[in-house]
Amino acid sequence: MQTRPLSAHAALGAGRLRPRPLPPGGTIAVVSPASPVVVRQPLASAQRWLAELGYGVRFSAHFNWRRGYTAGTPEERAHDLEAAFADPDVDAVLCLCGGHGAAQLLRHLDYDLIAENPKPFVGFSDITVLHAAIGRESGLVTFWGPMFAQLGTAADATRQGMVSALTKIGPLGPVAPSEPSARTLVDGVAEGELVGGTLSLLSSLLGTPWEPDTAGKVLLIEDVGEEPCRVDRFLTHLLNAGKLDECAGICLSEFTNCTQRTVHTRWAGDSLTLDEVFAQAIEPLGIPAIYGHPLGHGPRLATVPLGVRARLDAGKGRLSLVEGALEEV
Repeated sequence: MQTRPLSAHAALGAGRLRPRPLPPGGTIAVVSPASPVVVRQPLASAQRWLAELGYGVRFSAHFNWRRGYTAGTPEERAHDLEAAFADPDVDAVLCLCGGHGAAQLLRHLDYDLIAENPKPFVGFSDITVLHAAIGRESGLVTFWGPMFAQLGTAADATRQGMVSALTKIGPLGPVAPSEPSARTLVDGVAEGELVGGTLSLLSSLLGTPWEPDTAGKVLLIEDVGEEPCRVDRFLTHLLNAGKLDECAGICLSEFTNCTQRTVHTRWAGDSLTLDEVFAQAIEPLGIPAIYGHPLGHGPRLATVPLGVRARLDAGKGRLSLVEGALEEV
């Protein structure tokens, strides 16, 4: 495989960059790095909610364009993302939605430009690949959190959690403390930098210049709409690549609608349950692990920074952020 040159920041092995907090009355750029949104009504509600909080919204040049299942060509979407980081009047960058195609941007992005203009970047699901690439090459702390298209109808905990994560100086502390604790898979306590995202996307990055570095890290994993046999496949891929053995801890979040289909199923016979898949792939590692934190495609999504130190107390079923994500100003 042809080796892609590292950005100047990655080549120098620099430490994590922390973005400045979103200021009162700040401007949020909304970009479309993956798919477009078909139903546009929630977008007006999202913009209205942000306006009520005093934030301005600036849409990218190719916002919600439609090119099949992507919102424009890879070059157009990469240009919009770079423009949002480069614009001095933009204080944070929020992704429209996930879907498909974000990985197409990775080979087109100027990671040095992003490193030179650090600001909060928010998204999840297909945006997993952008978190991985920006974190690896630009060294920037990014935020696993809701999409712009969700904000008009999301639960208050989801919306307020995002605002708090983008404005609070210092460690965010326990993730979703008002929610029930997650289930303990393997007891123990682990600390390390929080990395990860959607399982199928993490699996797709293996063998690329942007594959996740999990050594000594707390690994966040979630997914949606995947049958147990495919969850098994993706976990086994990570396991065979050595990405699970080297973790300090594993936070399995929600696996929404990850049950065997009755129509067009991937496997027509009896299926393992997710619990059985996790017992087979995760528990023998002996690494502190939990299952069920609201960090996925469920009705509530906590916003957490990727690239800062986290503490996983598996016995209590809790994940906490013990290091600040934002630059102190």
